[in-house]
Amino acid sequence: MSNPLRNPNINYSDGWFFVTMQVARNKTMFGVIADGRCELNALGLQIVSCWEGLFARHPEAWRDAFVVMPNHFHAVIRIHPRPANKPNHLSYLMQGFKSYTTHLYLAAVRASQCPDIGTCLWQSSYYDDLITTRRELENMRAYVRNNPARWDNDRFGPVTAHHCGNLELLHAELVAFVASEGRDSEVPPHDIADTEAPPHISSRGAEPPCPVPVISTFTSSQERGVLARCLAARRPFIHVLPGGIPDPLPPAVARACSEGWALLLSPSAPGTGVNKQRAVWCNRYVLDHAATVTHGRLRPGGTLETLLKNRHPPVTS
Repeated sequence: MSNPLRNPNINYSDGWFFVTMQVARNKTMFGVIADGRCELNALGLQIVSCWEGLFARHPEAWRDAFVVMPNHFHAVIRIHPRPANKPNHLSYLMQGFKSYTTHLYLAAVRASQCPDIGTCLWQSSYYDDLITTRRELENMRAYVRNNPARWDNDRFGPVTAHHCGNLELLHAELVAFVASEGRDSEVPPHDIADTEAPPHISSRGAEPPCPVPVISTFTSSQERGVLARCLAARRPFIHVLPGGIPDPLPPAVARACSEGWALLLSPSAPGTGVNKQRAVWCNRYVLDHAATVTHGRLRPGGTLETLLKNRHPPVTS
């Protein structure tokens, strides 16, 4: 069965790929950064060993640059075409790695050798990008190699590679708003930008204090309506942009960033076009980093609906 969250136009069984896995809730689990290097703890060293061992068992895949960071993992991987490869061979390899490393983590928790962050070591899925040119490959290798030195910019994951505004907002309990269709006029009057406690929320814990920062891609009409209300009410927000941060910023957004109640994040450089894969990255990031989630109208069977159903715990209407 195909994975609706992967790009159907990419052959994931043949090619070069850049992958990122993020620890659940961005918890620091694998070590610390010191003097521009990542000093790994026992669990971090096990992650390294597991990744290296994966390729001994799978000769169809070739290990390139990789780095284990305190709360995430980056790697460049080459998959060679083989008749026995799975239809989505990259996902097959990553899920095997994820499953085994989670087993190692749970064993360490039982032995009181690492913090207990729940039953899931990793966020619900992983980020991937197809590498198509030699220049992209060298850029990804350099990104991996320099990642420890970039810790202050990368500690919250690849979606924060480019940012503007107050990064401290990422430490707050966040409420996400997502919608894939529908007019702004159809947003319920008790929308998150208008009230302190939004309706139809699925929560992972206690309700956060008010005002709760809103996180969204603010892409659809309903989402843009919520952004406008946040700006009007000076409500803190985090805008995750698949296509790069605009330059210059709209005056109201620039003022919000300079005053510290807004944050713009993007995995892409300014001026980069939007593609479906980065859009999925960004929506997944929104859901993974929110303590609570509320949604507007969703396209039946669409990517957002799938992401909501796959979230832990899943979000229901």
